[in-house]
Amino acid sequence: MTTNKDCLIYMRTSSMTNSKGDSVKRQKSSIMKWVNDNGYNVKGEYWDIESGKMDTMERTEFMKMISDSERLGINVLVFSDQSRLSRDIIVQESTFRLLSSRGYSLISSENPNSFIEDTPTSNLIRQILGSFCEFDRSSTVNKLRVSRIRKRESNREKGIVTRNRTGKYEGRLRWIEIHPELESLILKLRKKGFSLRKISNLLKDEYGYKVSFVSVGNILKDIDWMKKEKRRMKRLETV
Repeated sequence: MTTNKDCLIYMRTSSMTNSKGDSVKRQKSSIMKWVNDNGYNVKGEYWDIESGKMDTMERTEFMKMISDSERLGINVLVFSDQSRLSRDIIVQESTFRLLSSRGYSLISSENPNSFIEDTPTSNLIRQILGSFCEFDRSSTVNKLRVSRIRKRESNREKGIVTRNRTGKYEGRLRWIEIHPELESLILKLRKKGFSLRKISNLLKDEYGYKVSFVSVGNILKDIDWMKKEKRRMKRLETV
């Protein structure tokens, strides 16, 4: 049985990378604070991993929430802020008007009054708040981009570089970064004249490492390349 104090909550992240971070936790924490402070009961949680610019009516979880709300007779939908509904002002406003016309109450836990009134003033405030959310996101993305560039430059000076000799900051770790002991082991086997495929088989059968012969070749290239990089760094230190 549903009551007028029942609600459904909605969260959105733009990618799987964000989904593994604290974005969802922050959204849910904000939502649940509002829910508890106002005595509501959560009857369903919905989470989309979609771009904020995608039309809400094309999001799987959002549409499931609307379908469930009609089935359960719940018309209160709660999300953390306007950007979770949409980062596009037009999509945000059109979604608000469509759902409001169907009797839904949209609640932003961080700005509870932003979707309650439908007056010229509240419309302006709602759109400004949505713009600020988008500005904040863009600013954060830009700061992270600048931070990555600085980190790459710093790592380049320290000799922590990619095969293209650019500063390494992110991406998958190399085999010898995960298992440093492989360097001496593979070099020892290579000095015995074993082929890459033979080394791969020996690593698996005798040492328990599942390394393809292609990866063995890449590891040898990395070892040679890292030695050259260390020599280059030493030359720079003496200049």
